[in-house]
Amino acid sequence: MEYGSEFDARANLAFTGSAGAFVQEDWQLYRSGRDAMKALARLLGPRRVLLPALCCESMIGPFTANGWEVGFYRMTADFRGDEADAREKLRAGDLLLVMPYFGIRPFSAAFLKSLRDEYIVEDRTQDIIVPRIKEDFHPHATLASLRKWAALPDGGMLQTALGAGEGVSDGRFAAWREEAMEKKSRYLESWEPAVKQDFLAELARASDLLDADAVPVFMGERSRACLRTLDAAAIYRARLRNVRRLAARLTPLRESGKLRFLGEDAENGPLYFPLLLEERGRVQRAMAEKGVYCPVIWPEPKEAAGVCPNAKYAVEHMLAIPCDQRYGEKDMDFIAACLTEVL
Repeated sequence: MEYGSEFDARANLAFTGSAGAFVQEDWQLYRSGRDAMKALARLLGPRRVLLPALCCESMIGPFTANGWEVGFYRMTADFRGDEADAREKLRAGDLLLVMPYFGIRPFSAAFLKSLRDEYIVEDRTQDIIVPRIKEDFHPHATLASLRKWAALPDGGMLQTALGAGEGVSDGRFAAWREEAMEKKSRYLESWEPAVKQDFLAELARASDLLDADAVPVFMGERSRACLRTLDAAAIYRARLRNVRRLAARLTPLRESGKLRFLGEDAENGPLYFPLLLEERGRVQRAMAEKGVYCPVIWPEPKEAAGVCPNAKYAVEHMLAIPCDQRYGEKDMDFIAACLTEVL
């Protein structure tokens, strides 16, 4: 077995149905989360966006490519936004991007409701399929990358009352990723190293397209059709089961001080099971040798260097454990056993 990494072409087969439809009617569908950001940037026109200091570098380009200024606000030690720092830095007309880190709400509703002359956008990439209780605060826009949640050739969403975002059609990214997903399926059947190198090269070629232009690209028809048949509720239940299993199996390591859970309730954002630990690089390499690929999210953007010590700590110590719907409880037991041995 291999755990983690990109989905293969067969990964959706057990999760088709209509019980909990993935896509909502008012979603504007784009090739990626980055394209959704480009669409929002062009809707609002050049201005200034304030991003969390703990973010992916790919979140910066969609704005700067469209003439925006980018700033960063600090994070607290428990991965919430520093409200005092954000308030001090925000100017009238700015866009504040908020991101719930694996279910940790970044700002209080009272703080967000107190902002009168700013736009607020929520990046829900880490919890887009998680049911939420009714809230009395609503952002001006919500966006997310969907490709991290299911086997989609392409996929990002924008939900906003600000208007319809522009975009163009370009099927290269989806076609190359679809070919890569098929090659990964063949690799999982044959375990031939050359096939693995082929699908990794195909993925890299596709990824290069995402930052090639400031103009957003719409989602392709293949992914749109797939979204209409994906059962988000079933995917969430599978991930929730895996997160709970990992939490139970890794609690002894937590109690012994060998690692920390990122938050108290990873069930609220089961994109991965995020941990904080020492010697992160050594642990990641040792897990990969056992066939468990744990991504590092996120390398520190050079533009955010020096802004926030708490964000820098997370950058150097966070490791994401795969917990997605491809796997079951026995797989989680294996992953936990590997991590226990490594530590």
